[in-house]
Amino acid sequence: MPVKRKNHGKNRKNRGSCKPVQCDKCGRLVPKDKAIKRFKIVPLVEAGSMDDVKVASIYDVFEVPRISYKNQYCVSCACHARIVRVRSRQGRKIRYDGEKRMVK
Repeated sequence: MPVKRKNHGKNRKNRGSCKPVQCDKCGRLVPKDKAIKRFKIVPLVEAGSMDDVKVASIYDVFEVPRISYKNQYCVSCACHARIVRVRSRQGRKIRYDGEKRMVK
């Protein structure tokens, strides 16, 4: 039978199943290896008021604190939010690492 993807849409190898995680958008339970994960680092201060905070601080080198989010989405929510897109049949064969470089 023909297969749509080489890895069957999952990341695990030599394991039967993985623990489920909840989608951050809809709450659906998705296997951890199948969930689409995105890591986002955001400063606590908005960009518009960043200069005001730096001027008001008493330290010369003031680093604005940042917060990190690890978002996990199910496939349908990731497609709906355009985090990942539907690719052509030839495009599905191209593998990418985290920084959008092709993996051979």
